[in-house]
Amino acid sequence: MKLNSLASLILLILLSLNPLVGRADSEVTEVSGAPQWAGSAALASRYVSRGLDVTDGVLSPQVGVEYRFSSGWYANTFVAKMHYFGMNVEADTTVGLRGVTGALQYDVGLYYYAYPGAATALHSNFAEAGGRLTWVQGPVHPLLELYVSNNYFFGAGAGLFANAGADIVLPGQFVINTRVGFVTVKDNVAFIYPDYKTWSLGATRSVGSWDLSAQLTDTSMHRRQCINEDRCSLKLTLRIARNF
Repeated sequence: MKLNSLASLILLILLSLNPLVGRADSEVTEVSGAPQWAGSAALASRYVSRGLDVTDGVLSPQVGVEYRFSSGWYANTFVAKMHYFGMNVEADTTVGLRGVTGALQYDVGLYYYAYPGAATALHSNFAEAGGRLTWVQGPVHPLLELYVSNNYFFGAGAGLFANAGADIVLPGQFVINTRVGFVTVKDNVAFIYPDYKTWSLGATRSVGSWDLSAQLTDTSMHRRQCINEDRCSLKLTLRIARNF
């Protein structure tokens, strides 16, 4: 099956779920009965995207804002400081549908990633379709994510990112996050990297409207396969966020 056909099938399956108002999983959100705004501001010790350090260890201020409709539809934007092949800012836009049916939470959408002001922006900007399914019954929340692009980063052609793991809710507003993912693209020369696996282990503590988190991330790539060898290696990210 071609990746474009796979994207259409994923969206059809996820959109066929009945959107019921309910609590989201431990990582994010609630779907409320009335339209509302939500936002956050954060500072991270680095910005890690799909296992890769795209800041070269530079501090990354981050802000996000979201508008949620009572139907479960939402639109948001997220902006982060980065330092990656001449790109200094990432600006993401999402239009999606979020809800819960039984113990199954779904979050499906269209995603656009832009890099304003970069000389390579025309080749770096890309769009995706996909989403996440999470089983939210009990303290352990297994999840599966799948995102498909018809022209991935740096014009690398069809690309797919699959991610699986679990969020473990502990007493005291602690959440443990585990993830194992895989990135594959059509043109690895344009992408710069070979297809690779990534994993992460993190912990988040919520204190009122503040979130404090720490995350270890690594990839299957050998250091010699990276332009900057530290970008693909084991790294620790610390992040503090204020939710509004």
